Amino acid sequence: MKSGCCKKGLRIARTAAIVSAMLLAGTLLSGCKGSKNWLNDGVKLTIVEEGDLATGKPYRLRADRHLLDLRAEHGDVSTVNPVTGENAGTNEWFYVFSEENFSAYEPALADDTKADNAVTNDADDGENSSLKDFTENFRATLADGRIRKVRQTFSVNDPLLPDQWHLWNIGQNPYGVTEPPLKKTDLNVIPAWRIILPEEKQQLDGTGVYVAVFDSPVDINHEDLKDNIYYPEITGEGINTGLSLELLKEYPSQASHGTSVAGIIGASAMNRLGGRGIAFNARLTSFSEQLEAISLSLILKTKRMNLVNASIGSELHTFDSQAAADLYEALYENSIAVVHANGNGFDEGQSEQKPYSSSRCFVIDANCEFTQTNNIARYPFNINVGALNSLGVKASYSSAGSNIWVTGFGGEYGGDVTDIPGSKSSAAIVTTLSSYDPKDFSDPDAKSPWRSQDNIYYTNTMNGTSSAAPSVTGALALVYQAKPDITVSQIRYLLAKTSRNDTVMPTLAQTPEEVQDDDYGESFFLSQGWKDNAAGFRFSDYYGFGVIDAHALVKGALACDSDPECSALKTFPEKYVSSNTSPCAYTDTTKRNVTCSFSDFRSADEGDDSLGDTVLAADAITFDVSGLSYLPEGLIDSCSRAVLSEEGSEERKKAVFDVNHLLEISAVSQSGTELLVKNIYANWDYGSGYTAREEDPDDPAMEPLELAVSGFYREPLSEEPDRHYQVSFRSVCELDVSSLNERMHLTVYGYPRGR
Repeated sequence: MKSGCCKKGLRIARTAAIVSAMLLAGTLLSGCKGSKNWLNDGVKLTIVEEGDLATGKPYRLRADRHLLDLRAEHGDVSTVNPVTGENAGTNEWFYVFSEENFSAYEPALADDTKADNAVTNDADDGENSSLKDFTENFRATLADGRIRKVRQTFSVNDPLLPDQWHLWNIGQNPYGVTEPPLKKTDLNVIPAWRIILPEEKQQLDGTGVYVAVFDSPVDINHEDLKDNIYYPEITGEGINTGLSLELLKEYPSQASHGTSVAGIIGASAMNRLGGRGIAFNARLTSFSEQLEAISLSLILKTKRMNLVNASIGSELHTFDSQAAADLYEALYENSIAVVHANGNGFDEGQSEQKPYSSSRCFVIDANCEFTQTNNIARYPFNINVGALNSLGVKASYSSAGSNIWVTGFGGEYGGDVTDIPGSKSSAAIVTTLSSYDPKDFSDPDAKSPWRSQDNIYYTNTMNGTSSAAPSVTGALALVYQAKPDITVSQIRYLLAKTSRNDTVMPTLAQTPEEVQDDDYGESFFLSQGWKDNAAGFRFSDYYGFGVIDAHALVKGALACDSDPECSALKTFPEKYVSSNTSPCAYTDTTKRNVTCSFSDFRSADEGDDSLGDTVLAADAITFDVSGLSYLPEGLIDSCSRAVLSEEGSEERKKAVFDVNHLLEISAVSQSGTELLVKNIYANWDYGSGYTAREEDPDDPAMEPLELAVSGFYREPLSEEPDRHYQVSFRSVCELDVSSLNERMHLTVYGYPRGR
């Protein structure tokens, strides 16, 4: 597919094919000459106010004479602006390219498969990637009743928008990948952009929404970001510091990370530059991810932020920070949603950077890393995001886990691997890179056929859950615009309710995977597949509640107040903690299998009141595993070394990694729903001394260590004598059950409901 413009003579078929050629090839490209005027049969139309074909923003047209009527073949014409209600001026009309036609298009047919009834658009013969304009056919009625045909060309001037498959996927492949994107595998944001808020007289574009980009420094001078940068009145370390060329030279991929994330969320639109963000009129502020507590405090102090995007993580770095935990709770209580990238460790085994990890996971295609290592990943109301690729399946790197809430669009590695013989590749994400010429640093797109002099400030190789998280954040910015008083609990409900699971997207099909382990002589599940919980929500440890659907999400937000379940979440949930003594016990004589059952729930908010006859609909659930400890006996030699070797020694670190990666943690709800919390073969540094928290590096306990589970969402909690929430451990070593009993408890945040 070529990336030139101003080609003529392309054949396309029917309305859908016309629209296809328009979009795939360049209706969304910036024009070589801009919008044109055609003079046909003596009538001339002029665009006096630009609109947008993708979003349906109305164009204002002016005729050179009085017309009794004006109609369009593919769009809608009116004398009243459908967004603002404004009346057109003398001899003026508003034109909107209809959603029906925009949604109906397919890529233009190849030369050898052209339909017999193909028509000729104003384009050269050649590949369909080169068109830049869409020409509408108008029917004008003159003052004397005569009919005249008028043609008018419209352009959307974001030249890279056709390459942004995550926004509108028509199978385009300007990236040179071996496997082009699967059509319609996208955010479904086009119809969301077309929603009109009647009171505000606005379309959805992120207007009035403020997003904190908690990441590496955003390039605040980037041509497609600078107009959307918000400078808060407060001052503090790490706010909008900007991106230097020196930093890019030293850390080329890491340094541009925040800029690429910001572009996915809120790059400007309709400015003849680059692509566009999902919430292209939202305001963005850069906060340093190197200063977690300071940045979170500053985000709260601005009193303007609606959302925090955190495309950050600390895989194999387990720690607990009470200061950070308190700040995440404060963000939740201030209705500021935190969207967090869940991690890219699915296929990461042993490496130079991870010398103690096992690669057994990689060999058998199991999740390689346990990601609930830090407060941002474990705080139960943060929104943890997995990644989908352009083929409609979990991205190869996207970590699995019971704490995933939703899946966004992360892509794969783009064209970077096409030079490896026999390799397959699929698209990454097109977004902002930096305001510097990539020739001056290590260009991540240097090997990609996509790179040209016209797109040097952009990249087509951004990927990871770092890309998936901002695709969710951008959609949520539209939600905050639609419903400014929305709470985080309402957002989580709407994501769980409207996201697309395997019943809607067949490519998401996932069945439980079972493997026989030689060390145990037993079988284990590596993943759980899709499960329907007792509250009617479908959940997967690969995808959470499914792939985000921006249109359905926004519609749900607009209907939240009339949805009894959604409207009930405008207050904070009640918090209950189990208080039964010695909840954990061995389940057999090996002492390697332990199950903990939880009861006697007490209020953590009001005077230690018991749950009594109250039934809670669970909004979030966590359990504390800080008492997890091994004994020296077990099935492998590493059991003794993990306990008896000198603390901090290389021998002990390696041994603890060995036994941790053979640990399985699972949970069962009171209703019988089973979840896999940590799969066998997932590497985990906990208790190894590989890393230590800054507050107390000599304390390996890291108390508390609350793990979150998403799949029990909205299931009931009540005091039932014969039914309990349970957490189970299967270990290759004997477990210290007394240590578990000292700290183990279950916390449920929920809303009371009738039995």
